[in-house]
Amino acid sequence: MLALGGAAVLPANASVLDKIEELSAEAPAKKIDLSLTVLLSDIHICGEFNEDGKPAHYPYNPTSLQICIDEILAMRPLPANVLVFGDVAWDYGLEEDYRYAAELLRQLEEAGIRVTLGMGNHDRRAAFFKVFPQYSQSTPVEGRVVSVVKLPDVDFIMLDSLTEKPDLKPRQSTTVSGTISDEQIEWLKDYLSKSDRPVILGAHHPLSELRNLTKMLEDSPTVAAFIYGHVHIWNKSVSIIRPRKPQHMLPTVALPATFYGDIGFAVMRTSPNGAKITYSSKGFWWPQPEDNPPAEWLQRQKDLANEECMILF
Repeated sequence: MLALGGAAVLPANASVLDKIEELSAEAPAKKIDLSLTVLLSDIHICGEFNEDGKPAHYPYNPTSLQICIDEILAMRPLPANVLVFGDVAWDYGLEEDYRYAAELLRQLEEAGIRVTLGMGNHDRRAAFFKVFPQYSQSTPVEGRVVSVVKLPDVDFIMLDSLTEKPDLKPRQSTTVSGTISDEQIEWLKDYLSKSDRPVILGAHHPLSELRNLTKMLEDSPTVAAFIYGHVHIWNKSVSIIRPRKPQHMLPTVALPATFYGDIGFAVMRTSPNGAKITYSSKGFWWPQPEDNPPAEWLQRQKDLANEECMILF
């Protein structure tokens, strides 16, 4: 019985064989694949509501995110992890935004999927920590939302690239561009120097904005790839950051959003030799969905329907 997912209490009129058959039928539906990870970004959830009960801003965003959540929950096997690459909040990082996002994402956690959130330029750490206090306790870099997710064949590190202006008012926009704090760079150097496993790095902002991180990675051959959000498009490319060295190319992957641009998520499957990332397209719109989308939008979705990339370890 334990091999089927745990002990079970048998009703008096049921035989052991009947119960084993029942649990066997349920087991595949609940199976979680530790090597399977879903990558989400830019969900932009608004927690303020109008009188009609709809979000006051971007009312289609929760619906779009729910479509992605439903598809993730229908995966067999289920992914062990879902990573969200920042811009969890709709614009100003309000506490109510995070509460509503937590309510939506709880569906994944209740299915046994671990959800890890990152910081984007529309997020605010103080409000985020109020709703998700566990991040202030687990982060290895005080005051930043940094997470290490141990996958079977690789370590995934989510860095915090949010640049917050000091003395921000509740509804004031902060800096759009990103930075990685010196404290994160020093912690990452130490982590990589002690690790004998391949590492994939992630952050909200593209590597092109994170100059100090790019410089550090010149001497970090164990870093196999960099994944980011922010641009709201699916894009795979390489950065030449290790000149005159065998591993001079660093694969970079830009993720879709649920807000506008390329809509959907990516699925990453890891193995001892590398990772394959596949884009699951749910459409394209700019800046909001339309009942009769232009042909160019439909063509964009068609062109990206089977997009994937490989990362070698």
